[in-house]
Amino acid sequence: MPLTRQGAWRRAAMAFAGVVVIAGLAACSNGKFNSNPALDLGLDYFGLGKKPAPLPEPEPSIGPPLLVGYNAIRVGIPGVGPRGQSLYYVAPDGVEIAMNNGFLTRVIGLGINLDGMYLPVESPYFNDFIGSARERVVTQRVAEYFRKGRITRDSYRCALSFDEGEGSKGVINEKCSRFFGDSGFTNRYWVEGDRIVCSTQWFHPDGDSLQFFETVEQATTLDLRRQGC
Repeated sequence: MPLTRQGAWRRAAMAFAGVVVIAGLAACSNGKFNSNPALDLGLDYFGLGKKPAPLPEPEPSIGPPLLVGYNAIRVGIPGVGPRGQSLYYVAPDGVEIAMNNGFLTRVIGLGINLDGMYLPVESPYFNDFIGSARERVVTQRVAEYFRKGRITRDSYRCALSFDEGEGSKGVINEKCSRFFGDSGFTNRYWVEGDRIVCSTQWFHPDGDSLQFFETVEQATTLDLRRQGC
């Protein structure tokens, strides 16, 4: 039976909650994490707070862990190094996320999977993303995801725009529409200087956007669905 959007949301949230058990964001040393009250509250919300974690300790992270949120849940996922052009982050429960230059390219293990997000090499994603947004450049991307028992491949036309903030800060809006069909999504990137400091990025039509953070403080205090970074 196909997952409803509500069922898919809950399944993804529970998968993320499983990561929190072994990857809280309160402290981090050698890629290993400790829990904190805010994250424990997130577990209690899903009825998972008092269950023991039947998972092994994560291996030390290669480079900084990936700080990511799904709705009210925040996790830190250890890095395992590059595979091709993307950096991969893998949790002991099987949740796997890949990023290329700060852009989401793969999500596996949440029950609603992004098998691949393909970004053109000559696109703004790898060539002055902020400058391209200021110039309102239009680009494209291709997503492959599993839905209704089969792999779906969708092409999107994505329009970039830039909202000025204080000093060197700003927000990039990326509004993407399918070439064939009326569905689409909007990604947002909070930037400072020449770097992305936070973002919300789409990964599946049946799920909500993932939230990405540069610091633990951001991850534990911000909800990018309701406020900026």
